[in-house]
Amino acid sequence: MWGGVRMVDSVIFYGNIIPLDRDNHRDFVLDIDDDRFGFSAGSHLVPAVFDEFVAAAPHIPVVFLPGVNAPVPVFLVGLRAGKNVLVSAEGRWLGNYIPAYVRRYPLMFGEIEGRAPITCIDSAYTLPKGKSGARIFTDEGEEMPILVERIRLMNEFFLAAKRGESLVKTLIDLDLLRPVTIDAKFESGETLALHGMLTVDPGRLDELSDEDFLRLRRESLLPAIYAHISSLSCIDAIRKLS
Repeated sequence: MWGGVRMVDSVIFYGNIIPLDRDNHRDFVLDIDDDRFGFSAGSHLVPAVFDEFVAAAPHIPVVFLPGVNAPVPVFLVGLRAGKNVLVSAEGRWLGNYIPAYVRRYPLMFGEIEGRAPITCIDSAYTLPKGKSGARIFTDEGEEMPILVERIRLMNEFFLAAKRGESLVKTLIDLDLLRPVTIDAKFESGETLALHGMLTVDPGRLDELSDEDFLRLRRESLLPAIYAHISSLSCIDAIRKLS
């Protein structure tokens, strides 16, 4: 919470989140370079939404984690806690798909009860030394194209996350999620096991009744489910980078 504002999703990567103000942030400058993703280097997990599964599946594993109220989808961007292997030391994203959660930083949506979502910003964000960046407001306080584009991205993420809540409920109702342990062996001989993750059980999916399978089709869940299952083949690529 901040001044009555509730964050609409996880706030990993963010420091102090406050509402964006066209007066107080009139001169705010945003890093738009390709090496701006260093902030995500310290986490092996990145929040995901179902709308991303198909595009991301060939590049990043998608799994589910138990949440406070329900499981949540995440991208597995590393096998060692606190290490994102898809970001270079210089802050460049090394993969072919950049999660929307990462692309929108340092902006995000927040909610005030009874009102539409508002644009917020991480007040801890500063433009890296030596960069000029791009202003998000004009001298007159009008939104610059970069801010309009980021707000569009945040809105898509926000709506997808809301839809995702009901989609996860469907997976739970149909008993499709199973706990898994991801075992990895590195070239050094070291072994590692990640516990507590969930994936869709292909066997259980095949056993669904026609009625339940049609429910997945009606809710447009099938492409995301198959993409999720397919994405698990990328775990080995993440292991090799870890």
